[in-house]
Amino acid sequence: MNILIAGASGYVGTLLIKKLSNENHNISCVSRNPEMIESRFPQLNLKTHKGDLLSLKENHKAFDNIDVAYYLVHSLSAGKDFPLQELKCAENFIKAAKAAGIPKVIYLGGLANEQSQLSRHLKSRLEVGAMLRSTEVVCVELQASVIIGSGSLSYEIMKNLVERLPIMLTPKWVSSLSQPIWIEDALEYLTQSATVEFKRSTVIQIGGPNQVTYKQLMQIYANLRNLKRIMISVPVLTPNLSSKWLGLVTPVYARVGKKLIESLKNDSIVTKPVDRDLFSIIPSSIETAIANTMKVEQDGPSESRWYNSVSSSTKVIDKEDDTSYRYLLRDVREIIVAVGPMEAFKPINQIGGSNGWYYANFLWKIRGWIDLLAGGVGIRRTRVNQHTYVIGDTLDWWRISDHIPNELVILDAEMKLPGKAWLKFEIVPSQKGSLIRQTAGMETNNLMGLLYWYGLFPLHSIIFRGMLNAIGKRASA
Repeated sequence: MNILIAGASGYVGTLLIKKLSNENHNISCVSRNPEMIESRFPQLNLKTHKGDLLSLKENHKAFDNIDVAYYLVHSLSAGKDFPLQELKCAENFIKAAKAAGIPKVIYLGGLANEQSQLSRHLKSRLEVGAMLRSTEVVCVELQASVIIGSGSLSYEIMKNLVERLPIMLTPKWVSSLSQPIWIEDALEYLTQSATVEFKRSTVIQIGGPNQVTYKQLMQIYANLRNLKRIMISVPVLTPNLSSKWLGLVTPVYARVGKKLIESLKNDSIVTKPVDRDLFSIIPSSIETAIANTMKVEQDGPSESRWYNSVSSSTKVIDKEDDTSYRYLLRDVREIIVAVGPMEAFKPINQIGGSNGWYYANFLWKIRGWIDLLAGGVGIRRTRVNQHTYVIGDTLDWWRISDHIPNELVILDAEMKLPGKAWLKFEIVPSQKGSLIRQTAGMETNNLMGLLYWYGLFPLHSIIFRGMLNAIGKRASA
């Protein structure tokens, strides 16, 4: 079967690619950054097509000769106009699918009662589903509540809260009902939907057998981990305060956290059970789902995490971005080490995350907290693999935009800034060994950008000089 996936770089999309590949389907992906998908699946024979859904044309070649198209796009971190962006992306996608004669589209959306007062996020999820069902193309909309899986947004929030806080002050939203589903069950619904025959567009609510509050969900996790946790309900935490509080103890930054919390005020439970004649799936209990996820985590880091997806970024990522800036500011430093390129690059390969930045780590953390309070991503994101770079992965407040093993890595900043910033490391062979070149750069159009750069330049000089010297010492050790 020829399958197209939009949203392939996201948490669910990444896992779906693996599952469909194991079933010997021909998989194509349309993405703003196809190199991100290619770098994550170098062993798979994927077809990747460059395309921005916001400006997608009806005759895009990615849609040619496709049997089933998956729509997994989710702009959770976009700005205030994210509902309009999501609707426009869905409209362009379904128009292209219709023009290409694709018979079926499968969409993973959110589960909520349409009659209740929904958050903007959940309302947008339902509006996207309605848009995808608005043509004669058959659309199967799978509506899911909380997804339990290593790397999923909801699970990572729950895990970090329970693991880090023996006593929790819990706001009202932890009392809302949800019907969690294990990620493997959700993936099974997605894959079986491709082969089940539907005569018309339909909405299918999927979930596990248990309806629980978020508070109960955290308690179940704590019990399975043999952790004693005290939860005290308080009425004063607004979504804005709650989101900043989440950012201090979880990998969720303020903007995403606020949208998520606003959605959690709505119950998210199955009201129309799945027709068992359509799917041969018996969903796992919440205890089994969490226990299975814990087993997966014991084997190593998750292959897919929500914050490695493009939708978790505070900025639009496009390697061919042709935005012009008036000012280019750079801090370039070099050091020569008496080792080969592989040894010289080794400490660069291990930078960030739990290893820190080799110099003045407390200052990096302070900058991360400031960014978090400003609605940025903070500094709690890590790579899938601490010892290698994959284009598109995140590292604290950076996203890996380019990488050549033992030669180059470029990190684009996703923190709140009056401009565009990056950090680049290069290894150049020399007669004395290897030259390590470290470049911190910023492009800006305004006075605020210039004030930011020159105001922090004395501090940045100390940090970047110390970091490069530390890299040189580690490479030479």
